[in-house]
Amino acid sequence: MTEPIKEIAAARSVEAVYTGGTVRWSANGQKLFSTCTNVVRVIDLEDNSARFVKIDKFLPKTEFFSYTIGDSEDELRITCTAVDKNRNRLLVAYNNQVIREYTIPLDPSTTKPELARTWKTMHTAPILVLEFNEEGNLLATGSADHVVKVWNLVEQQCTHTLKGPSVVSAVVFGKNEKLVVGYLEGQLHLYNIMKGAPKKHVNTWNSHNSHITALLQVPDSRVVIALSRDQTMSIHETETQETLRVLPLYESIESGAIGHNGNLFTVGEEGVVKEWIIETAKLIRKKRISSAQIDDISYDVVSNRFLAVSAEQNLIILDFENLKITRQIVGFHDEIYSCCLLDKNEGFMAVGSNTSEIRLYNTKTLDCQLIRGHTESVLSVVSPSWDTTLLASCSKDNSIIIWRLVTTSEDSATLIPLLAATGHANTVTALAISNSAKAPFLASVSSDCTIKLWGLGDLGKMKDVKIDAERDLVEQLPKLTCSSTMVAHGKDVNCIDISESDALIATGGMDKLVKLWQIDTHKMQLGIGGTLSGHRRGVGDVKFAKHSHKLASCSGDMTIRIWNIAEKSCLQTISGHSCAVFRVIFARNDTQLVSADSAGIIKIWTIKTADCESTIEGHTDKIWSLSKNRDESEFVTAGTDGRIVVWKDVTEEKQKIEDEKRREAIEQDQTLTNLLSQKRYSDALIFALTLAKPFCAFKVINALMSEDSPEELSSSIRRLDMRQIEVLLQFCVKWNTNSRSSPVAQRVFYEIIHIIEPDRLVSMPGAYGYIESLLPYTQRHMDRLDRAKQDVSLFDFVWRQMRSAV
Repeated sequence: MTEPIKEIAAARSVEAVYTGGTVRWSANGQKLFSTCTNVVRVIDLEDNSARFVKIDKFLPKTEFFSYTIGDSEDELRITCTAVDKNRNRLLVAYNNQVIREYTIPLDPSTTKPELARTWKTMHTAPILVLEFNEEGNLLATGSADHVVKVWNLVEQQCTHTLKGPSVVSAVVFGKNEKLVVGYLEGQLHLYNIMKGAPKKHVNTWNSHNSHITALLQVPDSRVVIALSRDQTMSIHETETQETLRVLPLYESIESGAIGHNGNLFTVGEEGVVKEWIIETAKLIRKKRISSAQIDDISYDVVSNRFLAVSAEQNLIILDFENLKITRQIVGFHDEIYSCCLLDKNEGFMAVGSNTSEIRLYNTKTLDCQLIRGHTESVLSVVSPSWDTTLLASCSKDNSIIIWRLVTTSEDSATLIPLLAATGHANTVTALAISNSAKAPFLASVSSDCTIKLWGLGDLGKMKDVKIDAERDLVEQLPKLTCSSTMVAHGKDVNCIDISESDALIATGGMDKLVKLWQIDTHKMQLGIGGTLSGHRRGVGDVKFAKHSHKLASCSGDMTIRIWNIAEKSCLQTISGHSCAVFRVIFARNDTQLVSADSAGIIKIWTIKTADCESTIEGHTDKIWSLSKNRDESEFVTAGTDGRIVVWKDVTEEKQKIEDEKRREAIEQDQTLTNLLSQKRYSDALIFALTLAKPFCAFKVINALMSEDSPEELSSSIRRLDMRQIEVLLQFCVKWNTNSRSSPVAQRVFYEIIHIIEPDRLVSMPGAYGYIESLLPYTQRHMDRLDRAKQDVSLFDFVWRQMRSAV
C-alpha cells in the first residue's frame, strides 16, 4: 500500500470481560455471566466467532462477548451476582445496596435479559453474598454490615434479619428451612428460618479460625461442608447440629464445588484443582491449571465442566473427566507492554503483559491461551520476518526464552519453548531479531545498562525438550551463548532496533541518548557506531527506516526526531504531542510516521511537511505497544488500560464517503435550484426542511416573501407536517440571533402561530425551549426598531425646522 494514511479506525479490540467478582453459568452451560465493574458481560463459550458491533462510521468493531447487561455509563459498581437453579433469573447487587433482577430468556441469542424489578435491601454496607434456595423462592443476602437478610421473592418481602459476629463471607440454604452462614473470622452460625420458629439462631460452630470461603450443601443429605483459609474443611449435620469431622486439606482454600460423582473439588493459593473424597479427605487427583492463585471454582452439571477463576482475572474452562483445559479467557489485561503478530497469515498474536504468562490470541476469534514460562512480567515479544513461527520473549526475571508456534488445529496453536538465555543482571527491557536468516542473531538490552548479542545459528538443530511443569522452565531449556556484551548507556536502556541490512543496532536510554552499534555478523561482535544527542528526556523508542538512511526516535520531551545515520545529525524535529512519546514506527515507504504517547493519543505524521494528518484518542492511558502488519493495512496498539486495539487504514473508505457526500450535495443543490427556477416554492421549502439545510430554507422563504401574493408563504407553511414545522422552528431560532435574518424568522414565526392551534404548538417537543430562545433576541430587535423610529422622528422634525427657517 502506497497511498498516504489520513485516517484509521478501530476494527477489532480485546476488551475487559471480567474484572473480579462472581461468574455464573447459564442454564444450558453455554454462556457465562461475568462481572465487569458496573455491567455483566455475557460470554458465549460455544460460538468462537467474533461478534461485530457497529461503533465506527467506517468499520464495524469486533467484540469478544455476546452482549452486556446493564449500563456501562452507570457510576455504580457491582459487588456480586446470583442465578437461580432454573437459571431464568439473574440478580445483581450494587455498592449502594440495591438489587436488580433481570429475567433471562430461554434463548438469550435472540432476546436479551430484561430488567424485571429493583429494590433497596436496607443493608448499611455492600452486599458480598447472594444465594438462592433450591426452590428459587427465597434469597439470602449477606453483607459487610454483619447482617444476613432472607427475602421471600414470591411475596416480595424481607422475612428475616440475622445479625452475626463479623463480615458475612458465605451463605448456603440447608434442608428443612435451615440457613448456614460463614463469617470472615471463621465462625459458622446455623439459623432456623421456618415461619414461626421460636428461635432463629440455633447453633454456632467454632471449627475454624480463619475466613470461611465456601459453604456447600451435599446433595440428597442434611450435610453442609465448610471450607476455610485455615487449610481445613469441616462437615456439619444441620438437623442434629453436630460437627461430623474437621479434616486437613494442607492448603489455604479459596473455593470449592461438588461434582456429579459426589466428590469435593477445591482450589486455592497453589493454583491447583484437587479432588477429594468428602468423608475421609483423601486426595484422589490434582492438576495445576494456573501459576497464580485460583479464587473460585464452580461446576455445571449440564455441560459437565468446571469454571475456574484465577486471581489474575482469567476464566479457565475444565473438562470434568480429565481436568483438561478446554478454553481460557483473559478477563482483564492489567497492563500490556508488547504485542507481536505470528504465523504467515498473521492468524495469532502474542501478548506480553503485567503477568508471567504470554497470552496467545487467535486474531480472528479472539480466543486465548496462557503460555507459562517466565516467572515475572513479560516486557517484550518479537518475531523475525524470516520465520514468523519463532518468538522471543523477555521478562523482569532477567531471562529470554525462544519459542516456536505449533499449530494444533485450524484455529488453535501453542508455543513450544526451544531455548533460554540468561546473563543480564537486571530486567531485560527490549529485544530485536535480525532481518535476515543468513546469519541470524538476537540483540537484547536491559536495566543493567548493557546490550548483548546472541547468535541463533544452531536454532534449526534444536530438538524438543521434555518439560517438567513443576520446575522453572528457564533452568530446563538449553542455553543460548552470548557472543558479545557492551555497556550501552549510563542509565536504563529502554529500546532497541536493528537496521534492514543487519549492519547497525540503535538503542535508546534514560540518559537521553540514542546510540549506534556496528555488528560483525561473522564474528558476532558489537562495535561502537556513534552517539546521537539532542533529546532532553529519556528516549522511549527508536526505529530504523527500511528504504533510507534514517532513524526515528521519540522521547519524554514530547518530540520525535529524524536522524541521518551516515552524518549522525538531526534532520528534523517533530512536535505536536502534549506528553511523553513512547512509541514510533515508519509507514508508507518511510514517508510517514505513526506515534503513540503516554495519554493514549495516536498521531499520524507526514515526514516531508511535519504535518499531523490525524489524531486519534486510542486509549485512556499510556500506550506501550505500537506495531503494524506486513502490508501496513492494520496497526495494533496496547497499553496500561489493558485494551488491545487493531486499527485499520480507512483513508480510502473515508474518501469514498466524502466523495459521495459531495455528489449528494451537488445533486441536492441542483434540485433546489431547479425548483426555485420553476417557482415551485412550496416543494422547494419541503425539500430544504427534509434535508435539514437552513440556508436553503432561508433562500426559499426569501423568495416566497418577495412574491406578489402575500398568501404564498402562508399556504406553503400550511402544507408542512409537524416534524417539518419543528425543523423550521429550529431554523427560526438560529435566524433570529442575527439582525439581517431576523425579519425572516419573525415572519415565519408569525405565520406558524396563526396557522397551528396553541395546544398543538405547545405539545410539540421542545416548544417551550424554542419560545425561550426567541424571546430575548426578539426583544433586542424591538428595542433597536424603537430607537430607529425615534431617530427618524427626530430627523424629520429637524428637517422641517430647517425648511421653515429658509
